Amino acid sequence: MQTAAGSVSAFFVLKSFDRRNGVATYALRVVNRTASALICRTWLVSRSGDAVLAHPVLIEIAPRSTGVARVPVCSPDLGSFDRAIAEIAGEGVHCIVEAPAPAAPKPQRALAMVAATSITVSLILLGCAAALQAASPRIAAFSLAPQTLAGTTVRGEYTAAGSGTLSYSVVAPDGRQIAGGLLQQRSGVLPIAIPASNEPGAYTVQLMMSGPLGTQEQTRVLNTLADKAPPAARVVDKTPPEARISDIWVKPIVAKPGDSVSVGYSASADGGYVRLEGTDGTIWAQQPFARNGQIKLLVPPLPGAREMRVVLHVTKGHTIAQSIAGLVVANDGNAGSGAASVAGDDDPTSAATASGDANGTFQVLERQVRGGGKIHVRIISPRSAMQIALTDDRSHAISRLEVGDEANEVTLRAPRVTAPARYTVVASFTDGFGQESIVAPVMITP
Repeated sequence: MQTAAGSVSAFFVLKSFDRRNGVATYALRVVNRTASALICRTWLVSRSGDAVLAHPVLIEIAPRSTGVARVPVCSPDLGSFDRAIAEIAGEGVHCIVEAPAPAAPKPQRALAMVAATSITVSLILLGCAAALQAASPRIAAFSLAPQTLAGTTVRGEYTAAGSGTLSYSVVAPDGRQIAGGLLQQRSGVLPIAIPASNEPGAYTVQLMMSGPLGTQEQTRVLNTLADKAPPAARVVDKTPPEARISDIWVKPIVAKPGDSVSVGYSASADGGYVRLEGTDGTIWAQQPFARNGQIKLLVPPLPGAREMRVVLHVTKGHTIAQSIAGLVVANDGNAGSGAASVAGDDDPTSAATASGDANGTFQVLERQVRGGGKIHVRIISPRSAMQIALTDDRSHAISRLEVGDEANEVTLRAPRVTAPARYTVVASFTDGFGQESIVAPVMITP
């Protein structure tokens, strides 16, 4: 499911059934790519259409994370239910996935006395039927994300059984087959590399199993978002079809209450806004998007020193882009060292104590680093095509690293300085329909 805030994928399947104890176990897997938490409830639906709560405990999936849970369901008569459903709800999200109920036991039939030859023939026929059913090609599961960014690799999960050969194919929007071949394993992960493109498209991914007892196939459609415009397109100055933010900076980066700060940016958009927010989300000032890339915001009369952020949010058509720049508000007593202090931070060497570090995506492990030293950044939640950069007070990148899907920690090199200076670690990635950036401060000393 795709929303303006991000995508949500869910997989709900019956894993096992203990008939003796009357307990069925379902597996629930939810991929939450939105900025809000999701709540999952499970229900049992009877054959008459009535629904009852299957499990008393609600399952919560944190923002931008993957939740996996096993849901045990106990009922005096599980065979009387038609199916089990999982309801996923959150801010702007409401979807339902379902799984079958355990198969009801067949009533035992009284066996009549038959001749020995009839019994033998019946057993042979039953054995042949079971063998045929086990040998029939079956694709039990085939899961693939409905949307991705062009130029990335997606992972498809599959499970198949029976006798035959298992193969796959990937067909581009123009009808060309760009990947395919035989699969040796009956279950696993299928990596699918999507070519880079500046145009959106729809790729057809087909999983097929063929054997002496027939053929079964399943097809999934993978929609791609346009990648960054290629160099040739930038030379002729073609405007990308989606909202983009190239740069944002705040001057001065340290201001006193009542000061006016200048915000400059470079963006491709039709509309949007620029906000001055507190780290708790409070909006203190807002101006509409200006095409000339220059606006001014008034710093509110706040007591003490604290960190704030300037949020640039732009739209173009149905696409959204957002970027954030840091701002430190310091009173007269702290203005001289405002770049090195944050409200509530008595020890600038303490790691990961400011609100800027607790962003759910990454964490700067050292708040203060000597020039030429290493800045260690722990990756909390990897994102699609994420980059980690170190920028100065004008948002110019000093160094930049690509972050892979399996990365747990990356290291940036601090520049050599002659006086203490405040720099910013910026994580940039694409989430849903838009581009997003998250920042955290770091102090560089001689």
